[in-house]
Amino acid sequence: MKSILRCLYDGEIFPAKQFKVKTEEYRIIREKHHRHYQDFIETLQALDPPLHKRFIEIMDEQIDAIPLEFSAAFIDGFRLGAKIIMEVFQENNG
Repeated sequence: MKSILRCLYDGEIFPAKQFKVKTEEYRIIREKHHRHYQDFIETLQALDPPLHKRFIEIMDEQIDAIPLEFSAAFIDGFRLGAKIIMEVFQENNG
C-alpha cells in the first residue's frame, strides 16, 4: 500500500474534489431542496418582469463561497487532528 504522504505528493488525494456526503438523510434533504428550488424558479419566471435570472445569479454568488468554507473547515479539522496527535505524544498530558 502506498503511503499517505506519497499519495498526497502525487496528487492522488484531493479532498475538495473527493468529498461526497453519502448518507440517505443528506440525499433526501438535497432532493427536497432541489424541488423547492425548481418550484421557486418557476414562480419567479411567471412574474412580470420575470425574476428567475436574478435569483439564479444571487444563488450562484452564494455557491461561489462554498469551496472557501469547505477549505477553511478542512484546514481547521486537520489542525485539530494534528493537535490531538501532538497531545497523545506529549509526556505530561494531564
